[in-house]
Amino acid sequence: MAYTDTQMQQLIAEYGPTVYRLAMAQLRHREDADDTYQDVFLKLIRHQPQFENPTHQKAWFIRVTINCCKDRLKKASRRDLPLEEMEPRSEDPDRFALREALGRLSEQARTLVHLYYYEGYTSEEIGTLLAMNPSTVRSKLKRARGKLKDFMTEGEDDIV
Repeated sequence: MAYTDTQMQQLIAEYGPTVYRLAMAQLRHREDADDTYQDVFLKLIRHQPQFENPTHQKAWFIRVTINCCKDRLKKASRRDLPLEEMEPRSEDPDRFALREALGRLSEQARTLVHLYYYEGYTSEEIGTLLAMNPSTVRSKLKRARGKLKDFMTEGEDDIV
């Protein structure tokens, strides 16, 4: 059974922002995030998955987005832009430093931080979405916060 135009519009309206933000968090390039966004919804059209419930549907979008990001990162033709070209420098320096620190985290840590802090999922929901134990999610989030703190305070001892 193919999705109707109305169903597709509803799915895009509901999951499009999450797909795009997650792709940006993983790839850090607008063009790559745009391409990944399109890839996710093309997979939806091509495969026409049937979802058991809203949680299964949400998990499908997050998992497919993460997989599309991984595929894009593996491609040798992916261009690397300096971090400064990703976002304008006119933004708040602390926000820029945080974005830079997030970029230094592992892919998994970035995903967990993004889902928890930017998308508002609980550790239990993230565990369900990513097939992880919620206590593992919490411990990995704690480690990621520690690394972010370390990255954000690097060099502060040198400033007097």
